Amino acid sequence: MSIMSFTEIGISEELTAGLSKQGIEMPTEIQMNVIPEIMRGADVIAKSETGSGKTLAYLLPIFMAVDIKLRSTQAIIITPTHELAVQVNKQAQVLAENAGVDVRSALIIGGASITRQLDKLKEKPQIVIGSAGRILDLIKKKKIQAHTCKIIVIDEADRMLDNLNINDVKAVIKTTLASERQVVLLSASINEVTKKAAAQIMNEPKIVEKEKGILPPNIEHYYILAEARDKIVVLRKIMAGLKPEHVIVFINNPNNIDTMVEKLNFHGLKAAGIYGTAHKNERKNAMDSFREGRINILVASDIGARGLDFEGVEIVVNLDISEEPVYYQHRAGRTGRNGAGGMVISVVTDFEKKWLNRYEREFDIKFTEKIMSYGNIEDIKTKRNSKPTAKIGKKTVKATNNAKKTKK
Repeated sequence: MSIMSFTEIGISEELTAGLSKQGIEMPTEIQMNVIPEIMRGADVIAKSETGSGKTLAYLLPIFMAVDIKLRSTQAIIITPTHELAVQVNKQAQVLAENAGVDVRSALIIGGASITRQLDKLKEKPQIVIGSAGRILDLIKKKKIQAHTCKIIVIDEADRMLDNLNINDVKAVIKTTLASERQVVLLSASINEVTKKAAAQIMNEPKIVEKEKGILPPNIEHYYILAEARDKIVVLRKIMAGLKPEHVIVFINNPNNIDTMVEKLNFHGLKAAGIYGTAHKNERKNAMDSFREGRINILVASDIGARGLDFEGVEIVVNLDISEEPVYYQHRAGRTGRNGAGGMVISVVTDFEKKWLNRYEREFDIKFTEKIMSYGNIEDIKTKRNSKPTAKIGKKTVKATNNAKKTKK
């Protein structure tokens, strides 16, 4: 597919200029495929890897469709996590400011001040972004004008259409006019179960997806063999040898996050945990500390990490391996964002190694076995005195004979 410009796929000059201020000059593949479909009014199911530009793939056509003369709800965007809603709202605000267009958005999420949200709704925003439960509540209280909504976007649709969330999503959709609404679903993983659920709320949707290669191609996939009791030692070697600035560590059991964070901090590493059940302020403090460099390790489970978006994550470390490929996909997508380089290191036992074979088949990727040697991560077959280098994103780390850390 030849790369087209934003204007060639129908985006206005104002919005294109606004994107340029963010350093975004050309659309990604998912944007090229999805934007024209949304702009022609079709219901769309889009599947693409994390970090591929899905947010702008639906925000741009929404901005194009909004009638700025009307002070009423014209689009509703539903997300599974507060963090993702915040990120989408921030992108909408930045886009509006940079493009100089009077498109307003409101962040509507549970666990936050409803008074402040009601004040925001009094400004008559055209876009409402947030959680299905809180949005539905305010629709019932007639604080959100759902009957004027033309497009509903469901981000991370595989999660929003599961048994826990689908009823609220359906209820929100039913408050809009069936003859006028357009429904768009996006996610990094959309399976047959999700498609079946989507059929209940969509009208002959256009499906945009890749059969293979749904992980960013600029990510290296490595594994290191270790006994279960030695996994944290391997993690410490990775941190001591490569000295990355931003690492996300995944474990399967969220109940073990506290223990893992305590162990890492005991050994002088700066770490914090992300919990799916944590209070909003606790999660925000952990993420701000990670983003601003006060800590360089974020420990998370799959539940707690959905929707997280950080720039500059050099390494994702899987201390536990999941049996489900979809979780590896979401984990790996935390690095290598926006074309940057990255690596995923899975620390596995001999028994766990079998799951890597499944990932290779599922995602058409190749895992390379590595060891930590002389402060570097290197191929298992490489001689230890060869002094190789390891690249993390744009950085290059060199080994020394005495295994001391070299300059970045």
